[in-house]
Amino acid sequence: MILATSEHARLAGVDFSGLDLHGLNFAGADLIRANLAGADLTLAYMRHAQLEDANLEGAILVNANLKEANLKGARLKHARLKGALLTDANLYKADVTEEALNEALGASR
Repeated sequence: MILATSEHARLAGVDFSGLDLHGLNFAGADLIRANLAGADLTLAYMRHAQLEDANLEGAILVNANLKEANLKGARLKHARLKGALLTDANLYKADVTEEALNEALGASR
């Protein structure tokens, strides 16, 4: 599957596990309960994305922009967040380690 942009797309529950989504625009996209486990989201633009209860286990989010994204209840175990922008992101009840958050920018619980 090749996606040039998924800005404001309705992708709730879609299985993107293991896919190369490097640099895609998911700004404002509905990714609630989407499976992004192991996906490469390096440099992805996900500002305002709805990722509530999404599976991001093992996802590569290096330098991704998740500013103001809703990650409530998201599973982020073993996700790589180095340089990811999480300013004003909702991480309430997200399953993520402090170590991973320390690699991100602007992250706070």
